[in-house]
Amino acid sequence: IGTDECCCPNLCIWCFILVPSALYFAFVAPSLVANGIYLLPGATLAVFCTTTGLLCATCCTDPGIIPRREVVLATGTAEQLREALGYDVLEGDGIGISAKLRKEGYRLCNTCAIIRPPRSSHCGDCDNCVMRYDHHCPFVNNCVGQRNYHFFFGFISCVLVLALMVLPALALHLLNPRKERAMKNAAKIDQRMSLFFYMLIGVGVLVAFAAFLSLLLWAYHLFLIVTRQTTKEFRRGIANIDEEPTLCAARGPQLFNPWALVDPKDLVSRRRH
Repeated sequence: IGTDECCCPNLCIWCFILVPSALYFAFVAPSLVANGIYLLPGATLAVFCTTTGLLCATCCTDPGIIPRREVVLATGTAEQLREALGYDVLEGDGIGISAKLRKEGYRLCNTCAIIRPPRSSHCGDCDNCVMRYDHHCPFVNNCVGQRNYHFFFGFISCVLVLALMVLPALALHLLNPRKERAMKNAAKIDQRMSLFFYMLIGVGVLVAFAAFLSLLLWAYHLFLIVTRQTTKEFRRGIANIDEEPTLCAARGPQLFNPWALVDPKDLVSRRRH
């Protein structure tokens, strides 16, 4: 699952979550607990664990990949796919599609040489057809589709809540002018340390900006959910033919088994030239 492309965006999203959270649990949480406040740090820990869990699920879950023709033939799963999808993905030998299926929104993928169902699309980054394709997200290094969209929306919802819980608490803790000890320490900071604190403030501004962008992303996907659209459908003005919900629809079974054992020679021999 995912691609072999540069993982920098994925590393960035982990840093934006882990660094502020680590500072919170290292400095703010102990101070709250020492003052008898247990619920807030406990709730923050729960949201943090949920956020990281949903991020891992979005990164690692099959988004709804439809196996390409040579994989279907090599693994002998054509009948299994027919039962799961209700039609034959190999119909037309990869060179055509019946008028009946085309009218219902089915399309031929020239790359995978299969018939894909409505709302699915071929991802150029992953080089796979994906059920109810939404978009390819570099920050999770995976496609977002039918089988992991709810993980993705849960993640951006939780990361927004986590930002609202962590960032204001960090700011109040670090910038509280009533702390005599902090003021005394600040007076002793030399020029080199001042540069470090300016850098720290810059990172804080960057993280706060990322939190604001997550709010915009959450609002955008909430709009898509309410209007029953995917990102691709909204951007390209494609109608939702079957009016299937974007979030609450069934995930469906996993169609592609990445652990299936096949002979590489068999894959090559069955590839359509």
